[in-house]
Amino acid sequence: MDTTIKNLMFDLAHGIDILDGERVVSKAEANDVLRKYCFETLGLTKDSSDKQIKRAFATPEGVKFFEVTEEIIEREIQYGWNDNEFFNSFVETRNVADGDRTDFWTDEEVILNVAKVSGDHHSYTIQRLGSGSSYTVPMSKYAVKVGGDIRLFLAGRKDWTELISAVAKAYTKKIQDELYSEFMNAASKLPVSAGFKGTGALSASKKDEFDEILSNVAMANDSAVVIMGTKTALKKLNALAGNGSVDWISASQKEAVAATGILGSYEGTTMLEIPQKFKDNKLAEKLVDSTKLLIFPVVDYKPVKFVDGGSTELELAKELGDTADDMQTYEAQRTMGVATIITRQFGEWDLDA
Repeated sequence: MDTTIKNLMFDLAHGIDILDGERVVSKAEANDVLRKYCFETLGLTKDSSDKQIKRAFATPEGVKFFEVTEEIIEREIQYGWNDNEFFNSFVETRNVADGDRTDFWTDEEVILNVAKVSGDHHSYTIQRLGSGSSYTVPMSKYAVKVGGDIRLFLAGRKDWTELISAVAKAYTKKIQDELYSEFMNAASKLPVSAGFKGTGALSASKKDEFDEILSNVAMANDSAVVIMGTKTALKKLNALAGNGSVDWISASQKEAVAATGILGSYEGTTMLEIPQKFKDNKLAEKLVDSTKLLIFPVVDYKPVKFVDGGSTELELAKELGDTADDMQTYEAQRTMGVATIITRQFGEWDLDA
C-alpha cells in the first residue's frame, strides 16, 4: 500500500489536519481521495454489490487495506478505555501484546475468585484461593460486525472517521458493558453477608442498619469507605433524612439536594455515581442496576481484572454457503478476558428486596 494513502487513513481517523502544501485539505476531499484509491486498486465502484466488495477485500491489496484498518481501530479502542474513569479506578488491565502475563498474583487472601470463562454466555468458575496465589483470567473472542459500515463508506454515505469511530465505539461499549456487569454482580457472590448486606427501601428507620454496614466495611478493611450507585440509586439516600426528623444533614447538603437531588456526601462518606448506560440501541434495558448501592473501601483495590489480547482482526465470518451475499458477515474480532477477583470485603444494599 502507498505510504501516502496509509498516512491519509491514519490522519483522517485521528482528526489530524491534512496539508497540501500550506493548504489544509477538507475532510470531504480526503475521503474522496481514499475512496478513489479503493475503487482504482480494488476494482470497485460506489454501486458495487456486497459480493463484489467481499471478493475485492479478499485480494492482496484488500488484505493490506484491512491490516491498516485493524491498526487504526486498535489505537482508537485503547484511547476509549484510557478515558474511562471507571476503567482507571476499578479495573486492573494487562495487555498480552505488550508482553504482560495473563495471570495475577496477590499476597492477600482471596475471598473469592469469580472468573468469566465464556464470552457472551456468562458462565463462571468460582474458586477460593489462599494468600500468595496466582490466578489466570481466561480469554475468549469478542466480535463486532463492521461490514455495513465498509459498504456505506464506499457508497459515500459515511466518511472514514465515522467508520473507524463506529467500530471502536462498538468495541469499547461491548467490553465496558462486560466490566460493569462483572462489577455490579460481584456482591451477589460474597461469602459473608451478615452485617455487610442490607435490603429494603431506605428510610429514617433503616439508618442504623445502613450505618452498621458502612462501619463493618470500614473495620474489615481498616480504611474509609465510599458509597457507589447510579444517580437514581444515590437519590434514595435522601430518604435517610426522614423528612427532617434526623439532624445529620447539614444546611449546605439540603441546598445540594434541592439543586441536584443527590447528597454530595453522607455523614462525611463520599458518594460516587456509577454512570448509567443502555445495553443496546433499543434503549429498552439499562446496564447498571439502579436498585443497588455498593459500599467499597477506599484503598488501592481493583476487583475487576481485564486481559486484552492487544490485536484486532477484521475477518469474514462463516457463511451459510458460497452464494451468501451479506456484507454484514465482516467482523472485527479481538481476544479479551474479564474476571472479578475479590480480596476485600465490601457491602451492598438492595433497595428493591
